[in-house]
Amino acid sequence: MNKKRTLFFKIFVSFLAIISLFCLFYILIYYVFKTSLQEEIVQNSHNETKNTAERFSNHMEQIQIMLFHVYNNQDLVAFNRQLQRVGFQQADYLKAKNVMKDIRGYVYNSLFLLEDIIVHFPNERLTLGKSGSGSSDYMFNTSYQSATYPLEHWNTLSSEPSTFLISPAASFQMKAGSPESRLLLPYTFKNPGSAYQIIAMIDIRKAVQSFFGTTDGHTLTITDQQSNILYYSGSTSAEVRMPVFQEGETTHKQNGRYYFKAEAADGLIYITSLADTRITDQLQRLTGYMILIFVFSLLAATLVSLYLSRRLHTPVKDMLSSLLDRTSLNDVGEFRQGESHILEYDLIQSRIGELKIEKDTIVAKLNRQNAILTNYSYMNQLKNINTDLSEWNDFLADGGSYQIVYYDIRFRISEKGTMPLDRERAVRHLLDYIHLQTKEKFHANHTFQMEKNEIVSVLKEAPAFQLQMLLEQLKASLDEEKHYYVVTICTLPATDQPTKFSETYQQLRDLASEARLLDETQLISEARSLPDLKQPLVKRGRELNQAIQALEEDACMEWIHHSFAYFIKKDASVLQFRQLALSIMSHIVEFMDQQQSYKTSGVPVSEWEDMLQDCHTREDYETVFKYIVSSVITNMRDSILPAPEEPAIAMFHEIINSHYMEDISLEYLSEKLNLSTTYLSVYIKDKTGINFSEHLQKIRMRKACELLATTNWTINEISVRVGYKNITSFNRLFKKTTGISPGVYRKQHFMEVHQQRKHVD
Repeated sequence: MNKKRTLFFKIFVSFLAIISLFCLFYILIYYVFKTSLQEEIVQNSHNETKNTAERFSNHMEQIQIMLFHVYNNQDLVAFNRQLQRVGFQQADYLKAKNVMKDIRGYVYNSLFLLEDIIVHFPNERLTLGKSGSGSSDYMFNTSYQSATYPLEHWNTLSSEPSTFLISPAASFQMKAGSPESRLLLPYTFKNPGSAYQIIAMIDIRKAVQSFFGTTDGHTLTITDQQSNILYYSGSTSAEVRMPVFQEGETTHKQNGRYYFKAEAADGLIYITSLADTRITDQLQRLTGYMILIFVFSLLAATLVSLYLSRRLHTPVKDMLSSLLDRTSLNDVGEFRQGESHILEYDLIQSRIGELKIEKDTIVAKLNRQNAILTNYSYMNQLKNINTDLSEWNDFLADGGSYQIVYYDIRFRISEKGTMPLDRERAVRHLLDYIHLQTKEKFHANHTFQMEKNEIVSVLKEAPAFQLQMLLEQLKASLDEEKHYYVVTICTLPATDQPTKFSETYQQLRDLASEARLLDETQLISEARSLPDLKQPLVKRGRELNQAIQALEEDACMEWIHHSFAYFIKKDASVLQFRQLALSIMSHIVEFMDQQQSYKTSGVPVSEWEDMLQDCHTREDYETVFKYIVSSVITNMRDSILPAPEEPAIAMFHEIINSHYMEDISLEYLSEKLNLSTTYLSVYIKDKTGINFSEHLQKIRMRKACELLATTNWTINEISVRVGYKNITSFNRLFKKTTGISPGVYRKQHFMEVHQQRKHVD
């Protein structure tokens, strides 16, 4: 029962209670996760099918546009007229050469995934392709020989009424008698009554690899609206038995396989399948892994809890032992310090030792005084436990030599850990720590705070080797917290003249300003000659102006990086770095004032100066300048007036910016603008440089970034509000556009805002 009341038992039980709660939470989460995992896998597979259909649909749309361009090629039209008028023997084959050059441009463009584009003139028995011109017999019986598509097929195809026709994929032998063959999907375009037809040979395996992937156990089947199989990724299409989907059904299970159906905008149907055994294997494998992780985590957490409980309990037990010990410390020796490795415990132990010594002194003195004055004397002794800093003049006037140790504390702005919110409290904490360490080494000492971030220790009769040992120990301790602050420690030889304290103090401050820009505690005992530095603004200021004028943030930061690298190479002091930073900031502000072509706005010069004053490493300066340069360039870029646009493009931008959250399409825009869909697509690409889908994606991604930064909506809600009903597609496109996921983007934005607020504070 007594053990149950101990601190160790209560801490250990508390740890175990927290571990138990986490274990219950873990089991509950895993149970829910496991029960819904199969549905997640099925849903993800269905989403993959929809994404595959969307990618294939977009690709087929690009193929259609390409075939339309080739069909209406001016040289091809002229060459066809000559064939009709004078025959193929007298036709101008220079125009045919231009057509073949255009064909090669499309074929060798890896985005189209084409093996060849063939222009077929059935009446003249003539073909044009990437390899040149030749007879229809050679092209379809030698170069592209297929039992499925002989020459007669292509001759018969010319009489078909369809404009665009996708034929089932077939194996084509590239040369007669050669073992090399390719699986190609023919895509034909012609106008009714036309004398020629355009055949695009799509490398269907490359297309499937690009748009579907090579996931083991998955199959992909592509059919037309009449359920004719155009492609099957598994066995031969003759062996395929397609499942029967009910009306409106997109998921179907049959013979131990899941089938997923998605219909594209062009009418093609995409069906993928997944074996049911793969889902079961994944669940069993996941269950085994999770059990192992759970057992290991539980064992590790229990051992860590036992270790931490003993570690937290042992110093408390030692302190209780010292308090319950009735003997004086003067008899048992110095009180033990620094054994718990916990700063707060060490301070309490040290303070307990001082209080016990003070108690023994007071008790001894009270025993010698009159009983009437006991209470008065006792209270005065308590007040004198902490030394009054105003008595340091008396301390120096006692005679003998003394030495001053000066501590310059510079707080970091870009720390790895959490920055103390109250810097004054942090300085007082350091003051107490330096006082304790100094008092342990030197009996006659006086430590106090001079300025806001300055601490001074005055030591009487301090041996040089003992002082050096103290400073090395302090350096090692302070370097452990260098991500919070950087300290410069300065000393000068001992003096025996108290009147020179102010002069020595100023000399120590000057030594601190000569410190190097290092990310560690520095010990300085003598002045050094500072380098004669060339100011980069005098020699290369025009380069910085050009980079700002061109709105090139990376070029500006590269210029600033080289300037600081030059000062580091020359071993400049912290004061010289601060002067360099302020001069660069002033130069940027003056350059902005000189620009008449931009709208002027208020520039927070005082805020920037305060931020630069808090910089103490090269990384700090570059972080602040990145913020300054980004603000300047954003200000200048926003001030540039937009150029006038053509009416159709202006209306296009107005519509797409107003309806981006809807299921907007190119057909919808063509109706609004009274233009054909094909012409509008080419027109937008020609006038703006990017196509319709890229415009829509750019606007949606920009709006998504804005909502992630300014609202607390979930990512799923933001996905729907910017026009993406499929969260998987939204995450994929967002990461492709910005390089990071939506969740990471929101965290980085909040961290940047928090960092900027800390700079301002």
